Amino acid sequence: MAYVYNEYDENQVKKTLKKRKRKKLKRRIKVMIVLLVVICVVGFLFSDLSRIRTIKITGLEYTTEEEVLDVIDVNETYMYFLVDKSEVAEKVETLPAVEKATVSIGIFGGMTIRVSEATAIAYAYIDNQYYMINDAGKVVTISDEEASELKLLTYVQNFTSTEMLSEFAKQYKDVPSLMQNEISDIVLSPQTADETRLQCITKEGRYIYIRIEDLASRLSDDQFNYELYKSTYSDKCTFSIEGNYIYMSEDCE
Repeated sequence: MAYVYNEYDENQVKKTLKKRKRKKLKRRIKVMIVLLVVICVVGFLFSDLSRIRTIKITGLEYTTEEEVLDVIDVNETYMYFLVDKSEVAEKVETLPAVEKATVSIGIFGGMTIRVSEATAIAYAYIDNQYYMINDAGKVVTISDEEASELKLLTYVQNFTSTEMLSEFAKQYKDVPSLMQNEISDIVLSPQTADETRLQCITKEGRYIYIRIEDLASRLSDDQFNYELYKSTYSDKCTFSIEGNYIYMSEDCE
C-alpha cells in the first residue's frame, strides 16, 4: 500500500519556529544592509571624496584666477554635488571681462570653469591707469603691458572719470564694427552745455563730432553710412552729427 503524506505527520511547532527564524534572519540582514549604506553615506559625506578637490580655470586673459575665485565663493570645503553649476557660471559672467562661462564637475570632485572673455574694441587712459573697453560694453582695468597690445584699436582720450567711460562703453559696443575700425582716436571735446561731445578721428584724418548718448543710434549704418558719406562727399573733412542733422565742412583742422 502506497504511503500518503499527511502534513500532520511533521511537528508543526518546529515548522513554525523555522519560519520565524528565517524571517528574523532576513530582517536582520536588511537592517545590516541599511546600516552599512548609512555608514558608507555618512563616511562619504565627511570624507574628502565628497568635496571640491580642485578648481581649474581656463580662458583667462584680462581676468585673474583670484577674481574668479572671489566671485564664485566656492572652495575645497564645499560638497561638489551641492554646488549649483549654473549659479557659479552666472557669477563668473558678472566679471567685466567675461562674456560667457561654463562649469563642469567630475565624479572625483574636480571643478573646471571655462571662460570666454569679451573682445576688446577700444582702450582708454585715465589718471595714470589704462582701461580696456570690450564688445560687452564693459570697462576693464588693464596693465601698461596689456594696453601696449591694443595699440591698433580706438584710443579714447581726455575722459576724467570711469563713470563717463562706462557710459561711453555701453554706447560704443553697438557701433558697427566697420565704423569702429575706421576710427583711430576718440577725444572727449566738451563745449558749453554740451559736456558729452566727442571728436572721433578717422584713420584717414577726417573728424566726426557726436555726443556719447548718440553713438549707438546715430553711427548705425542706416543713420550714418560712413563709407557712403566719404565717397559721396570726398571733399568734406568734418561731419558734425547734431540731433537728426549732419553738418559737413571742408575744415580738416
